[in-house]
Amino acid sequence: MKAIQISMTGGPEVLETIELPIPEPGYDEVLIRANSIGVGKPDVLMRTGVYRWSPPLPAILGNEMSGHIEKTGPGVNEFVVGQPVLVFGTGGGRYAEYNSVSTSLVTPLSDNINLEDAVSIPNYIIAWAMLFEAARGINPNIAYVNGASGGVGTAIIDICKSQGIDIIGGTSSDEKCEFISEFGATHTINYAREDVVKRVLDLTEGKGVELVFDHLIGGRFTDTLDMLMPLGMIISFNALSGMPDEELFSAMRKRAAKSLAVRCFSWHCYDDNLKKRKEIIEAVVAQFAQGKLNPPLYKRLALTDARLAHEMLDRREVRGKIILKP
Repeated sequence: MKAIQISMTGGPEVLETIELPIPEPGYDEVLIRANSIGVGKPDVLMRTGVYRWSPPLPAILGNEMSGHIEKTGPGVNEFVVGQPVLVFGTGGGRYAEYNSVSTSLVTPLSDNINLEDAVSIPNYIIAWAMLFEAARGINPNIAYVNGASGGVGTAIIDICKSQGIDIIGGTSSDEKCEFISEFGATHTINYAREDVVKRVLDLTEGKGVELVFDHLIGGRFTDTLDMLMPLGMIISFNALSGMPDEELFSAMRKRAAKSLAVRCFSWHCYDDNLKKRKEIIEAVVAQFAQGKLNPPLYKRLALTDARLAHEMLDRREVRGKIILKP
């Protein structure tokens, strides 16, 4: 089988197409023949060596894959050959024509879920967990998402839209603003040329938003506190632009009268709570089965074009999801 492997960290050029034998499923494992493989920012972090859950090198990249059960290993009773499934785990291994994985990483899918759409389900799982778990106690009428045109950003827009929540999306270009507006964002902000805090306050008649989703952070992150309503919250789910210049707790104490909150979120908070993890995954899968969520597809590429997919990510041109096809 073909697989995409890295033997060293670096740019897209470190991705290599290799040939490997098709694996045999072990105890409580299933062999899955890939239909679609998701490409996302965690893959780039793994490729560049900054992803803390990276496997040892050489390694096959990828965390998301949809496909069909090809073979079941000893001890497997809940899956059958031919069944459509999603594989979602954070340790890599998905950039391959076949995967042999623990059943703990496998979620059954109904026949009416498009398998190309299914590889976006992990983005929606993260968005769902942030909105309904990490931000519990806040029932927002309006929220802001930074970097809104990517996989998780569009998932946040889609879920908010389905829940009747107004969403302001921030992106780095007018083209991306147009894309998220057409996808369903209530308002858009080009943060490359606009003052985000001022625009958010203008759009909300000075009130601000109840919730902010931010995976960029960056030097001026603490300015974001000024566009929150009292008791508002920022959820940080990465820090791709680095840490804030101002010490965060001091900045929050300056605004103590608003009783603000900042939460750092990682899906790994459910590593020891498999019941809750399963509940969240099943809730999102049910939304897909009912046709309530519709992920945008940016590019469909051959598995052997994985390097090109990473070049697109590095250029920050992606609007929606890139998938690889075996």
